[in-house]
Amino acid sequence: MFHATAMSEFKFACPVCGQRMAVEASASGAQVECPTCFQIIIVPKAPAEGSKYQLSATQFLKPVFLPPPVKAAPPVVHQRKSALLIFALILVCAASVALLVREKIVQSQEEQASAATTNAAPFAVSPLWTLDLTNAVFPDGPAAGKIHGKDFVCRRAVFQNGLLMLRSSADRDADITVNLYVSTNVFSTNTIEILSGRNFEAGTNHAGFAPGAWLSWHDGDLLVMERFTNGFALKLEFGAVSSNQLPGRIYLCLPDLAKSCVAGKFTAEIRNSRPRR
Repeated sequence: MFHATAMSEFKFACPVCGQRMAVEASASGAQVECPTCFQIIIVPKAPAEGSKYQLSATQFLKPVFLPPPVKAAPPVVHQRKSALLIFALILVCAASVALLVREKIVQSQEEQASAATTNAAPFAVSPLWTLDLTNAVFPDGPAAGKIHGKDFVCRRAVFQNGLLMLRSSADRDADITVNLYVSTNVFSTNTIEILSGRNFEAGTNHAGFAPGAWLSWHDGDLLVMERFTNGFALKLEFGAVSSNQLPGRIYLCLPDLAKSCVAGKFTAEIRNSRPRR
């Protein structure tokens, strides 16, 4: 049986928006999503003891592949300039209309997700918290529970590049986030299809692959993270993908002193799930 080991923590700032975060030393080199600007950043190496320098993470940037050079196009004849200008204006107008429609759709989906979980009450930690999942049963309601001693209700779920994020609010500034890495390999173009209908189950003595889990919450202006690589109990089921959404059920119990636990249903919106190059 493995148990989570407390490690020293250090603080660093997001290189994009300046959000301050605190992680354990074991998280050095890990890729995390900034809760404020949603950029993927790389946790810096833990500083030497007694160091007074302020650390900053590194933004994860995908390599850019430039297209091969092409021959210069022949000059456009003067008579075509007016027609090309009109065509360009039409394209700009069409793109603007499409953007407005998309924003309305996203706003409507967020409002519906928030309304569906407004009346969901977080369950009491006991008796649902357990590290023995033999007889654990998924609750019928939305994913909810206690995280670091605080009530938690999942009001928005996002799946992005192998990372499942359950957030306590529908907007981007969630007070509490439960994160699960459900893929450790280079993501292929059919990652979502592979996860569709797949189940994960891991106990404290699990010897095979188990998703990595960590929590993040706000302590004043500081973002605190707690990472777990073993010692937790997890049941995770994914349904069939539909309309760019991935439904699922979760039962997660963590070995922290507060006995953090989340159990219930969620529907994750699939976002930017493209392979890394």
